[in-house]
Amino acid sequence: MRIRIKDKNRIPQAIKKVEDLNGSKINAGVLGEGEQQMIAGVHEYGIQINVTPKMRGFLASKGLHLKKSTTHITIPERSFIRSGWDAHEKEVLDKSDQMIPDLIAKGLSVETFLEALGQESRDLLRDYARDLRNPANHPFTIDQKGSSNPLVDSGGMIGAITYEIL
Repeated sequence: MRIRIKDKNRIPQAIKKVEDLNGSKINAGVLGEGEQQMIAGVHEYGIQINVTPKMRGFLASKGLHLKKSTTHITIPERSFIRSGWDAHEKEVLDKSDQMIPDLIAKGLSVETFLEALGQESRDLLRDYARDLRNPANHPFTIDQKGSSNPLVDSGGMIGAITYEIL
């Protein structure tokens, strides 16, 4: 008598997927270089800007008259990348946990898995930045841009929040 056993386990494919994931990273934020990254950095960490005579004149022409004793302007820290991740890390990790069975058992590609997590991270950071209200804008800033939302002006910086897979 001959017995034939057919094994249909997916362990080799699962091992391959884990190997493909090994070392993969997702960076999310305002990536690259340029004006939007500079603006994001200023908001993320805050900055003190020395007041020059030229700046004093420019601000006066816009209606903001600084005291002679004012030597710097402070833009406060409005962390939206670090704080946004801290606020939503569990959601991204939960999404990862939900998708792992599809990755291992249902043939979801590693690329699709990483793209989904990158998109989720990007979208949550954008939402966090749009919803951030503190610290509030200075009344002069609110008058100039017509909005009290600290991180929303033209939408350029929030639109520049993206992700990359390494």
